[in-house]
Amino acid sequence: MEDALRHIYRLAETGDGWVSNTAVATQLDVTRATVSSTFDALATRGLVEREAYRPVRLTEAGETAALDVVRRHRLVETLLVEMFDYAMSEVDVEADRLEHHLSDRLCREIERALGMPSADPHGDPIPDAALDVEHGDLIPLFDVDEAAVVEVVRILLRDDETLDELVSVGIEPSAVLTLTERTPLGTVVVTVSGTDQQTTLPEAVASAILVESGGG
Repeated sequence: MEDALRHIYRLAETGDGWVSNTAVATQLDVTRATVSSTFDALATRGLVEREAYRPVRLTEAGETAALDVVRRHRLVETLLVEMFDYAMSEVDVEADRLEHHLSDRLCREIERALGMPSADPHGDPIPDAALDVEHGDLIPLFDVDEAAVVEVVRILLRDDETLDELVSVGIEPSAVLTLTERTPLGTVVVTVSGTDQQTTLPEAVASAILVESGGG
């Protein structure tokens, strides 16, 4: 149920708050029937608003419970990258194993050891000890104007191969990009600041890279 809560929260962050059975099943790599049972259990505990055959939405209690899991997950991801040299593509699965076993005290100690990080390696904001979380005013890379200079803040993708490809060309949180061209095929071409390398990104990938304007 903690895994389901975390994924409902994450999917709701960038949507309208309502999350489908299919979307969570895809994230958890389980059947929709399994997710339906989990949704029923969460609804019984008052953690989601639930109607049969309809998407769910976190209740206030559900959001609090989800943020607690999200905090632990994102702190573990950050710890793995900062202290143990994990790649961004490697941390999600590892953190999924560890997140359920962290106490509040250990979370606070991890924060202190890492210098109170505000975001994990993907750029996802880390809730603080009070479970408050800040969301910046971000837009998808695909939606920025041609010739715009932007800074990558957050990458929503969790496909390991795609993440590795992005990092290999310098596209990761804090990278400054120029949207060089929009092609007739619906892709965008970007240049990473400080290099001459151009990278072509399909719409699905560029839409999952969140940026803020004025980079560099």
